[in-house]
Amino acid sequence: MKLFLYIMYPLFFFAMGCGIYVAFRDAEGLVDNNYYENSTRYFQAKANEERLDIEMSKPDSLKKGYNVIRIKATTHGKPLQDGMLSLFIGNLSTTGYDSSITMRKLSPGIYQATATIPFKGVWLVKVDLRQQQQLITSKKWFFNVQ
Repeated sequence: MKLFLYIMYPLFFFAMGCGIYVAFRDAEGLVDNNYYENSTRYFQAKANEERLDIEMSKPDSLKKGYNVIRIKATTHGKPLQDGMLSLFIGNLSTTGYDSSITMRKLSPGIYQATATIPFKGVWLVKVDLRQQQQLITSKKWFFNVQ
């Protein structure tokens, strides 16, 4: 029995060491370093969004290849007159295909951008609304591209 324990202790510590090494090497950065500042900005943006009664429509769907993305933005039930929308689109598994695009205003409250999705997977679409260079609100949606 002692021989078994003498063998198991080193194996246990070796396995623990390997686990710690792999966890350290592959850290994903899931913990936000500036949590308090980011959360304060988030709640300020949500208060602005509620005060201005801003709504943005979700894009219809995304597919592999070329996509035309249209967003309808309203404030107090009326089309948004002034504002700049920027579109971020990125894959959750890799950052190599992330892109940010300024959306073009087609008519009051209707904005459009084009994006290319090179492969299947889960993609994040984020739209930021800015007025006078200040972030007013941000909306995020996830799409499972087939």
